Amino acid sequence: MPTVERYERLSRIAARVAKDVGDAIVVDDVAIVTQKQGRANFATRADHSAEQAILRRLTRATPDVPVLAEESATADVPAGALWVVDPIDGTLNFSRGIPFYCIAIGYVESRRTRAAAVYAPRTRELFVAVEGGGATLNGIAISVAEPRPLEDCFVVQSLPYRGTTRRNSTFVAMNRVTARQRVIGSAALEICYVAAGRFDLFIHGSLSPWDIAGAWLIAREAGAAIADRDTGRAGDAFTRRVVIGHPKVVKEALMKVPELTKKK
Repeated sequence: MPTVERYERLSRIAARVAKDVGDAIVVDDVAIVTQKQGRANFATRADHSAEQAILRRLTRATPDVPVLAEESATADVPAGALWVVDPIDGTLNFSRGIPFYCIAIGYVESRRTRAAAVYAPRTRELFVAVEGGGATLNGIAISVAEPRPLEDCFVVQSLPYRGTTRRNSTFVAMNRVTARQRVIGSAALEICYVAAGRFDLFIHGSLSPWDIAGAWLIAREAGAAIADRDTGRAGDAFTRRVVIGHPKVVKEALMKVPELTKKK
């Protein structure tokens, strides 16, 4: 099968699995079964149930492709092609009945996502992308917002502990130079919101592969630049510290806000 057709097929698999599993999640299945490092960082019974359903369906559809999933991940990332999965990105939101969470699935080869789907069950928004084929939201093409001066930008980013007061905080620095900021609480969904033109910039300082792999391609195919904050160069599907947005806006932000490239 030609490469483009194969990626299109894989994107359809990702979309179908994300939507079917997302719609089947029991919204009150919020019992905590796994505690993780950090504050308010845990997995619910629904996270584990959704992950097992995704694993079964992806393994059945592509038995030769391993799956890296958040709740069952080990320290080692499988070499070669793989699926990267977040069964519920935004678990804290989900556990409190806040509708901003999603299922994120990306097919990755050579650290680049080639097919992806991100589905938000409560808002019924399905973001899909194929390498070289653009990005869509519920079947309609999307693109990043047109560039505007940094002082007019609407920014979404993570807010770490003491992020509003800590010296060299990216949140504080961006607050000085942009119009407004928001914290949604689901990195994959936030990146997709940038891809759809709802926010101008996404900023994060500590992503895991399942946070970014699927949404990375959706943003890229929507015209976004994904910049590695440590190098200033293009990031890949496993980059941990990123700035994502229209290339001109990303360039201006990296030039004007030194906190973006300062390491912790």
